[in-house]
Formats: sequence, C-alpha cells, structure tokens
Amino acid sequence: MILPDFAGRATLVTGGTRGLGKAIAMEFARANATVFVTHRWGSVKDDELADEFDAAGLPTPVVIEADVSDRAATRELMAEIKSQVSQLHTVVSNVSFAKSVNDVDDLKRSSMELSLGYSAWPVVDLVQSSHAVFGSYPRYVMAISSDGVEVCHDGYDLAGVSKAALEMLCRYLAVRLKPHGVRVNILRPGYFDTLSARAIMGDILKSVEDRPGIWMDPADVGRACVALSSGLLDAVTGQVLKVDEGMSLLGPTALLLGRGERFAFPGDDAVVAADHGAEA
Repeated sequence: MILPDFAGRATLVTGGTRGLGKAIAMEFARANATVFVTHRWGSVKDDELADEFDAAGLPTPVVIEADVSDRAATRELMAEIKSQVSQLHTVVSNVSFAKSVNDVDDLKRSSMELSLGYSAWPVVDLVQSSHAVFGSYPRYVMAISSDGVEVCHDGYDLAGVSKAALEMLCRYLAVRLKPHGVRVNILRPGYFDTLSARAIMGDILKSVEDRPGIWMDPADVGRACVALSSGLLDAVTGQVLKVDEGMSLLGPTALLLGRGERFAFPGDDAVVAADHGAEA
C-alpha cells in the first residue's frame, strides 16, 4: 500500500470524533498529518478519543467543540486552528443531521432548513472562513454524501435532499475555486454498521446483516480521502466518488437475497497467492 507522508500538513475533519469521521481522522493521522476534529453536544471525551488513537499507534488529534451550522462558530474554529498551524491543507466536511420523516406531515420547512444548515451549507462556511482567517483556501476540500441522493431510504427524505444540495454546492465550489488551486470532491460511502446506518436501513438489516460484503470498513473511506489529498489525483475535482466496494452496482434483489457467487474482495493474502500462483 502506498501511504503518503503528510508531515507538516494540517487536516480538519468535522464530526471527527466517532463513526466515519473518526475513521477518516485516523487515516490522516496514520499519514502523519496534524489532525483537528470537531464535535458537538459532548459526543466524546477527549481522553477516550486520545486513548483510542494511542492504542492504534497514532498521534492524538486536536479536539475542538464547534457547531458547524453556526457561521460565527466556524470562524472561531478556524482562528483556533490558525493559532496552532500556519496553513490548512485539507478540510473534510463530514457532519450531517436531519430529522426522520414518517409521513407527509413530517415534511416541514423548519426541519428542511435545519438539515440544510447542518448537512449542506457548512462546506461553504468552512471554505470561506478558512480563507478569511488563513488568507488562503485549503488545497483540498471533501464532503461526505450518501446514496440517499439517488435512492429513497425510509425516513431519509430531508437528509437525502440535503445531500443532493451538498453535492451541487461542491460542484460549483470546484468550478469557482479551481483558479485558486483548490480541488473539491464528494464521497459517497457504502454502508457501515453504525447507529446512523441502522437508523436509515431499519428492519431490513435483519435479512442482510450477516451477509458478507454488505458492510464495509470505514477506514477505506478515510484512505480514499487521504489519496484525494495526496497530490496523485489532482486532476480530479468536482466529482462524486462512490467508495462502496461496488455495492451500488447491485440491484435490490442481489442486495436483499444475495448473489449466486460471493461478492466481496478477498483478503490481501489471497490476492498475493492468486497473483503469484503455485510453484512448479
């Protein structure tokens, strides 16, 4: 595996203290980046997060409490980061929040605006605040979306609309920021066995949770973010990358009932053995 060295480079991951955000933060730490993570509503204890990174042999991230839906708080966040580093190399906008919808009466404008404020608009505030505080934009900007832009998960109405808005915002940011040397991309991860995934998929998990290949390792998304920030993919901007091990290629029947053949990547050892074959 090629692992870039981000020593001396700073990365910010919003919502980076648990779940997918934490996995992304850990992969940047593994690449020697100086990592800043945000959280809200007391979602984690700093010492517990530090212990987890330490157990993995990784440097401890800087944890900052910040509400990404608050523009003033985002400006303060950037000022705090600026007090510790001279430049922000990568920003990953990962926070998302939306109320669940059970029927048409649950579709309220106030709820839609709340979801947009947490799930879509923060990427704009992060970019603008970074420029205002640092005097320059981060070189790489990434936003975490979902397949809810294209398919209708039960109760996911507001989140799906917000993710669609997020993706379009990122496309326009990619166009406007290209003259400044900034790459903006969107990642659509596959499914993880997390509380949020279970909230989305609900009872359907009872039929698929033991099937190989349904759940992916969130670290794979973290490595994709690292790769996009490495300089090796600088020709990629304004794109939606599906990081799901090909699960989005399957139709609903294959997802629910399984396939006649195994649909999962083999382990690294099996790949090496297949590539080299047996000795004559």
